[in-house]
Amino acid sequence: MSKRGNWSDADYAPDVEAAIVQSVSPKSRLLLFAILLFFVIAVTWARYAVIDEVTHADGKVVPSSRVQVIQNLEGGILKQIPVTEGTIVEVGQVVLRIENTGVSASFGELQAKRFNLLGIVQRLSAEAEDKALKFSRELEQEHGDIVAAQRSMYNARKEELNTQLNILRQQADQRRQEKVELHNKLQRLRSSRTILNEEMAITEPLVEKSIVPKVELLKLKRSYNDLVGEIEATRLALPRADAAIVEADQRVEAKARSFRSETLRELARHKAELSSVEEMITAAEDKVVRTEVRSPVKGVVKEIKIRTVGGVIQPGEDLMEIVPIEDNLSIEARIRPADVAFLHPGQDAMVKFTAYDFSIYGGIPGKVEQISADTMLDERGDAFYRVIVKTETNNLKKGDEVLPIIPGMVAAVDVITGNKSILTYLLKPILKAKEQALTER
Repeated sequence: MSKRGNWSDADYAPDVEAAIVQSVSPKSRLLLFAILLFFVIAVTWARYAVIDEVTHADGKVVPSSRVQVIQNLEGGILKQIPVTEGTIVEVGQVVLRIENTGVSASFGELQAKRFNLLGIVQRLSAEAEDKALKFSRELEQEHGDIVAAQRSMYNARKEELNTQLNILRQQADQRRQEKVELHNKLQRLRSSRTILNEEMAITEPLVEKSIVPKVELLKLKRSYNDLVGEIEATRLALPRADAAIVEADQRVEAKARSFRSETLRELARHKAELSSVEEMITAAEDKVVRTEVRSPVKGVVKEIKIRTVGGVIQPGEDLMEIVPIEDNLSIEARIRPADVAFLHPGQDAMVKFTAYDFSIYGGIPGKVEQISADTMLDERGDAFYRVIVKTETNNLKKGDEVLPIIPGMVAAVDVITGNKSILTYLLKPILKAKEQALTER
């Protein structure tokens, strides 16, 4: 009964199958299960694991903008070339010096003339406005000789003007005094006339009574007539005295106006001259500045066209070429026509430079910026599309070490065009064969 309770499928299986089942050990079964599980996991991972689709291209670093040709407007004698070909220069860095002795001397003369005119203008402004003389701090601190000369001139002219005005004021005061004297004289004459009238009134009755000779009365009348005439003359002299006073006052005012007008004319003339000199200084300063030829861009010195120190530089002559370096790089890559269909601007890319080992220094990420509208032909006649990739930086870094990238360096460009699962890649040959199977003629 116990034996019947332990029957299994093997008891009813054919002899061959029963032998196979009885021969498989538990370890073999476990191994088979592990292989099956690994296969399932591998297929599942291949289904969901994604890798990038990459289009490979060769390229090189090209300048982001045109090569800068360095020139000098005036020319001159070459003094120094502080850079060499291949030197990386910053914006405003001196790349060439020209002898500036003559230009500096002319600039110095113009500066001296400017400061002298500035002193004159400040003095004349004080004179025209009748204010105390004050000079600018620049003149006070750096040009004491000009300040002293103009202050002396200011004091002398002011003293001369005051002297002339005082004389004219004294003349006006004299005219006023003369008018006062005329008034006093007129009062005395009128008093004398009153007395003479009384004397005549007393004398006439005496003459009629023959007490006093008639001659005495006639003398009194003659004196009276003379006195009346003198009173009239004095009275008529008063308006002339008033006119003389007005004229004297006007001469004082006219002198002050004349001095101010003359000062203003001189001020305008010297201001115009100062403005002209300042324009000349600006031009001369530009010439002095241009004797130090500076780089207009950050870049690499590509070619130095004149090398003879002491040699003559012609105005406008090409002196040097500088290839610009920007904060990012432009990579010009060549893409095969078969690969261009999946490219478009904005796609991510990885740029690897042959000059630096990618496994050590890595690459620089970038983006596709431009794709040429049509194919071009290379030296061998092969067609390609020109693709411009802009990088995010312009150098490689490893720790604190900065590795510069310069135009002309060769690069490998990997453009990421999409992604696929590993299973799709593995099945691609099978699917391709399936699509093409049994279609041959």
